[in-house]
Amino acid sequence: MNIKNNSRHPVYFIVEIGQNHQGDISIAKEMVDSLKDLPISCIKTAKRDIDVCLTDEQKSMPYINPNSFGDTYYEHRKALELSKEDFAELKNYVEKAGFDFLSSFTDLNSLRFLMEIDVKGLKIASQRITDVKLLEAVSIINLPIIISTGMSEIFDIDRVVKMLEKNEKYLLQCTSTYPCPFNELNLNIIPMYKERYGDRIDGVGFSGHHWGISPDIAAYMLGAGIIERHYTLERGMKGTNHAAALEKSGVKYILDYISQIEEALGTDQKEILASEASAVERLRNDP
Repeated sequence: MNIKNNSRHPVYFIVEIGQNHQGDISIAKEMVDSLKDLPISCIKTAKRDIDVCLTDEQKSMPYINPNSFGDTYYEHRKALELSKEDFAELKNYVEKAGFDFLSSFTDLNSLRFLMEIDVKGLKIASQRITDVKLLEAVSIINLPIIISTGMSEIFDIDRVVKMLEKNEKYLLQCTSTYPCPFNELNLNIIPMYKERYGDRIDGVGFSGHHWGISPDIAAYMLGAGIIERHYTLERGMKGTNHAAALEKSGVKYILDYISQIEEALGTDQKEILASEASAVERLRNDP
């Protein structure tokens, strides 16, 4: 992963497919294929060892609803996980398509597995930002680390920055509400992170779970070098994470608008441009 010198686009755009592949490698590959003509930088998913990351109470909890993939929460979560073989296949498929591959993880078993398949970067999900044991394991790994900061107090962020002080790391402002209302996105945290942590971090960004795309444009203007959005082939698909995800057209709008903004920002050198010459001659009548 080369986040610092991203050459595909003005922003390092992460498409989060999560479990929107529904545990089906063919759907996951279709999602990758659908993005090949867009200048996104990275495709992300998640790895969980369901047998260790759920409590016994969670495993036996009934989970019967229109978006359920099993009668219990354990059966539901298990159905949404790719097998280790399929997960490794997806990682290779993403990289062969020309994208970076990124994954979050909930437990040490999943972290070890990601190391075994030679991932080039790691994502600390908001739910794990207070898991000191997991952070200690990450701190000795020489890979870029992207950190979502939902469900956190500022002292949680101070701690993770300190614990990962030797790692290349990036902080993403995030609110873990699905979908998140605009007034809880708190985009002003993005420049605050830049000022508070300075050269102790390598960059800042935004991970959004909102409807629409205007906050992503605002995040870019506030200094976000990374933007992450959940992605789905169709928002009407079965599952709880499709409604707040973007379809391809939404991803394209963000990328197009940011590209236009990057071009429009231009230079801070004020001078008469060559294209203005005819207007000067026609409209200026200085005595």
